[in-house]
Amino acid sequence: MQCTKIGAFKSSYKRISCGVSQGSVLSPLLFFIYINDITKASSFRTTLFADDINLHMSNSSFNVLQTTVNLELCKIDHWLRANKLSLNYSKTNFMLLTSRKHNSASFKVTINNHTISPEDNLKYLGVLLDNKLNWKPHVQRVKTQLSSACGILSKLKH
Repeated sequence: MQCTKIGAFKSSYKRISCGVSQGSVLSPLLFFIYINDITKASSFRTTLFADDINLHMSNSSFNVLQTTVNLELCKIDHWLRANKLSLNYSKTNFMLLTSRKHNSASFKVTINNHTISPEDNLKYLGVLLDNKLNWKPHVQRVKTQLSSACGILSKLKH
């Protein structure tokens, strides 16, 4: 049973048949245990961190990679549905890393009839990566953050 309390107001109790309630100390651990076997659902190399999942795949053939990625995403979608989980398509992206001249816009990735958009820059465990594995976007972000922190410290020094 679960309810929501905001100030003095409290909702009625509702029966929860599956999932992990938010806000408890055990929630991250229970969620991780719940999704731990997603790594066996497909041939992707998988990285799990809290509620974030990164799928990795490589192939020397652009066409084979595209076909395999889409087939393996069907397996991931099946696993999600079987485990009563949903994917936030608006927060799902992919990045194509290659030294060859391929346009990532021509690389089509879909899951459950939703097109996944390509990105040139993605945040991965706090590091901003670009599709050329260049440090410039991350260095620029850190530089901006340090500049802001120095400005705040300068104003607070007195």
